[in-house]
Order: sequence, then C-alpha cells, then structure tokens
Amino acid sequence: MTDINIYVEYFRTIATEHKEINDFYMMDINEPLAALGSNIKYPALILTSLSGNFEASNLDNILDSINGGFLIIGHLDQIDDFSGELLLLAKMKQIGTDVIARMLHDHQKCELLTLKAIPGFNINSVSYEMLGPVFDNDFGIVFSYNIQESIDFEYNSNVFG
Repeated sequence: MTDINIYVEYFRTIATEHKEINDFYMMDINEPLAALGSNIKYPALILTSLSGNFEASNLDNILDSINGGFLIIGHLDQIDDFSGELLLLAKMKQIGTDVIARMLHDHQKCELLTLKAIPGFNINSVSYEMLGPVFDNDFGIVFSYNIQESIDFEYNSNVFG
C-alpha cells in the first residue's frame, strides 16, 4: 500500500526544488486557510486528500487504485482583473505541468522513493481543472491523477483476538 508519509514528502520535495513554487501545504484545508491571513507565499502547491478503492476482478491480483492530486495556486491583488486572471491561470497550469513532468520522469527512472510514493503512475490518468476565485482572490489549477499497485490481501489471524 502507498505509504502516505512518503507520498507527502515526495511532493514536499518537489515543491521545495521547483524554482517557482514558494510554499507547500497538505490535505487539510485548514492549514492553507490559516496561512491566508498572514503569510502564504505564492505560488503554492496544496496537496489534496487521497481517495481510492480496491479492484479485484481476479482475486490473484488485487489492486489498490488511488486517486490523488494537487492544486497550484496564485494570488491577484486586484479583484476583477480578468486579463491578470488569464495570465495567472496560464502560469499556474505551466507550473502544474512541470510537476506532472517531474512525476513522469521520476516514475520512468524507477527510483525506490518514487515507486513508494506514486506506484503505477499513469500519465493517461492526469486531468486538470481551473479554479477561482477562491480564498482571497486566488486562482489556480487542480491536477488529478490515478496511481495503482498490487497489494497482498492476506488475512492475519494474529490481528483479531
């Protein structure tokens, strides 16, 4: 099963290493909301919550199919600056595309950390959607993707008393 700590650290690393991403938040919407009033640094990468399901069309090969994603968000100072919104959205899409390209690159290199963080990453599963205005005149792009891995679904009698 995907290790959630490794998953979060993988994206924190990407956010830290990308030259244009200035902040990172994870899953709990209260974290970026609390930062909005004081010190969020834009553009920011906000990791969305994971969801998923088990797929067992053949009980010999059970898959953990995980839906993940992130938001790349920026800020406009002036409300109703429509040309600024378009420029900002284009920039956020480019940064998000950079992140997806990094994921694909890392996955193809088959590095151990990447295989634990985003096993079975499939570029064909990536979708995105514009978002905004949200929070305090923020705009961005939400990227979603699917990762899959085979899991060993084994009953352990020692777990049950």
